Parts: sequence; structure tokens; C-alpha cells
Amino acid sequence: MDVLILVLPLVFCVEGYTITQQTQLHTNLATGYDRRVRPGENRTVPLQIKFNFYLASLKEFSEAESKIGIVGSLGLEWIDSRLSWNPSGYGGDLYETTLFTSDMWVPFLVLMNPFAKLKKVLLDEMSCKVTDGGYVNCLPPDLYEATCDADVTYYPFDSQTCTLKFYVPGFSPTDILLRPAISTFRMDLYEENGLWSITSTRLYYQLNVFNFEELRLEINMKRRTTYYIAGLILPICLMNFIQILVFILPVESGERMGFSITVLLAVAVFLTIIQDKLPEASEPSVANLTYKLLVDMLLGCSMVIAVVIGLKFYHETEDREIPARLKNFTRSMKFCCKRRKAKVTVKKYDGSEKPPIECVDDTADIDITWNDVGLAFDKLFFIVFFVSLVSNNIVYLTTMAVISS
Repeated sequence: MDVLILVLPLVFCVEGYTITQQTQLHTNLATGYDRRVRPGENRTVPLQIKFNFYLASLKEFSEAESKIGIVGSLGLEWIDSRLSWNPSGYGGDLYETTLFTSDMWVPFLVLMNPFAKLKKVLLDEMSCKVTDGGYVNCLPPDLYEATCDADVTYYPFDSQTCTLKFYVPGFSPTDILLRPAISTFRMDLYEENGLWSITSTRLYYQLNVFNFEELRLEINMKRRTTYYIAGLILPICLMNFIQILVFILPVESGERMGFSITVLLAVAVFLTIIQDKLPEASEPSVANLTYKLLVDMLLGCSMVIAVVIGLKFYHETEDREIPARLKNFTRSMKFCCKRRKAKVTVKKYDGSEKPPIECVDDTADIDITWNDVGLAFDKLFFIVFFVSLVSNNIVYLTTMAVISS
């Protein structure tokens, strides 16, 4: 067996290139090569550059900063006939090699909407694979940070669309054509993001106003809402209904005012937290949740005022006469503490199945105190604010449910 292993390479005359031959190849390719001139023997035919994008991860998306950062590799492919050779002259099996981008022509591809300073995609220290037919393949990995204006109308049940725009300055469509190899991102290396789920991707080209071709990478994302429902929406809704309990809290406890102000401050804290997460601009629109919390704040302030009004009635002295309108209001709310039974008068039986009964309610003569007035206003305020809070939450949650579905 050992003899067979030694004899087979001699029989089939296996060839292999050496480092000297590869070095000579690089020297020959660089001789007379001008990296300032784009490839293409026929100058009337534009050079076609094909693109792929391999998405690795979604690093971040900041609504407040209007910023998106994605990690991936932008694959570029084109043909440069000046970088072709005959493998038989270099050991017989030298079919491909690698060249630094600084040693050959590469497109000066830049991100048109960068978040920070402008930088080219293909750096001089990077290498590209080159085959014997002049086929060039570059796959530079990078963190691409671009501007992306967020639409937070339905936060935290929102979806976002961001587009990264690449172009080669100085070259018109008659010189270079940017063409995607496929119309979507390659997701083989993608790792899921904890805050966003990617719903779709798109890779396409478009002419801009300066007649340059743009390569556009479009990514559509949907926010994962479990955390926001448990940590934001439910606490806000629960606090809304805790607020109205102030009208059930006994006046004798002396805690009404402190309770209402404490819950109001809690709502203000939630409003501050949300405002820190969202952009300060008013366009394209403000989050519906901001409007909801603003209504909650207004209702909370109104409850504080209602508590003050109620306490004023409770602490009025009995020697002050109660206006007739307040007495009528208190009777209508049925909060009289001292009621006498209504007088019942039975008329003479006229042959019908049941004798008619005439009820006379003389509760109008019942004495009404300021404490009764306070109880009547508590009932009114409880009903009004309960209906307002329920309506506010139903409108918001219904809108969000429709959007989520």
C-alpha cells in the first residue's frame, strides 16, 4: 500500500504551483496595469457589477437618534479582463489567487446616507479573490450604520422600514451598472435580534437625481412586543384604574390628596420614560401612546382638582346653608343619609284585579348635610372618570389590536 501511494503521483503526473509561480503571476498582472482605469475592453459597454448582501445581525435601531446599524458582508462581483491568465504557465493548477484592493481597480463604493462620517466599503487592506478568467469577487464584512427616520405612530406595536443607499461617485450608468444578483438578502448567517424581527428584505437599484445608479438595501422590521406589553402597557392601564379609587377612599383617612398626587406622578414618570425613547421631532407623526398618556395626565390633574372640590364640601361647617341646587343634586344622586319611608295610600277597590296604590315620597323634606353633598360628588366623579378612563384605554387598545393583526 505504501508503494502504491508513492507510485500513483508519478503515474498521473500530478502538478502543483509554487509560491515562486504565484509571485510571478502577481508581478505579471501588475505590469502595465493602471488601477485608475475601470475594466472593459469596449469602452462603449458599461461594466456590470453584481451585488449580494449577507446579513449577519441587526446591531441596533435607535428611534431617538434615527439610526440603524447592521452587520454583514456586501458581496461585489465583476470581470476585469486585465487580470486573466493561462494556468498552464503557472504550474498547471493556479486557477485563482487573491489580490489587495490597493493593487487593482475596485469601485469607490460609499454609503450615501451614513450616520457618521463617509467611508468607502472596499478598504485598501482588504483582499479579493481573482480567477484565471478575470473574475473578481470581493466580500468585505463591516458594520453599516445609516440614518433611518422612524415612524413611531403605533409604538410599541410599530414596524419600521430602513434603506441603505450605496453608489459609486463619478460614474454614470454608461460606465457602471449596479445590479443585484438576487432581490433579497442572504440570511444564512443571520442571528435573531431580541427587540426586532425582520419581516422582509429587498435588494434593488435606482437612479438618483444626479443620474447616478444607487444600490439600495431595504430592510423591514417589526418590533417584538411581549416586553412592552408586560412592562409598559399593562402597568399604565392598571394605574389608570387605581387613580379612581381615590373617590372610594374614606375622607377620614386623610390620604386622598397624597394618593391622587402619587399616582399622577407615576403616570408622569411613564410619560418621561417613553419620551426618552422616542425622537423629539413631530414628523412624520407623534406616537399614539404619547397622546394616550397625555390624556391620562389631564385626567389625573382633573382628579386632583375633583378631590380638592370634594374635600371642600366635606369640611364645610354645618352652620353654612346649603344652596338649593346642591340639595337637588344630592337628592338626585340618592345620597341622603336620613330617609323616611314613603307614605302609601290605598284607594278604594274598584273591581280590578289589584287595588291601585299611590306612593307619596316625602324625601324632599329630609335634611341634607355637607357630608351628603361630598358623597354625591364622589359618586359623580367616580362615574365620570371611570367612563373617561375606560374610553381612553379602549380606543387605544382597539387601535393597537387592529394594527398588530
